[in-house]
Amino acid sequence: MLDVKYSKDPCTFFKSISGNEIENSLGSFGSSLCDFRTYLDDYIKKKMQDYMPNTMSLLGYDLTMEYLVRSGGLKNLIKYPASTLQILGAEKSFFRFYGTGKTPKHGIIFNYPGLASLPAKSRGKLARIICNKLAITLKMDYYKTGNNLNYKDLIDKKMAELKKLR
Repeated sequence: MLDVKYSKDPCTFFKSISGNEIENSLGSFGSSLCDFRTYLDDYIKKKMQDYMPNTMSLLGYDLTMEYLVRSGGLKNLIKYPASTLQILGAEKSFFRFYGTGKTPKHGIIFNYPGLASLPAKSRGKLARIICNKLAITLKMDYYKTGNNLNYKDLIDKKMAELKKLR
């Protein structure tokens, strides 16, 4: 019988399985799947760093991946203006605003590190700045032009200014 402590990480669960022959094979199969998942994750990170270095330096791996998944790829992302990038991921509330009159100020970009800690009135302003820089870096990555212009530093300075205005 499986007597394993609960964990949110399935890899920890599979590695802790031991017992009869079936449980051992289940544990080894699950562990090999976890190893494969780690390999794929590392491979995707490397490829994204090769193809999208500017965007990865601005947003990081998780947000860049979220934008790619939501949009259907880099080719689709470069077609979007900064305003669409800002509310991408907030489609439900965007179409609900017709009844209430209150538009969403951010979608996926709300997960940008430090954005949620800003005052509510400053979030929309910083989200707009980030998405303006994101639109530029996406085009730089797609057309393979230019290097990172340290947009991350500029955004961090602006975020520090907005935190002081609290």
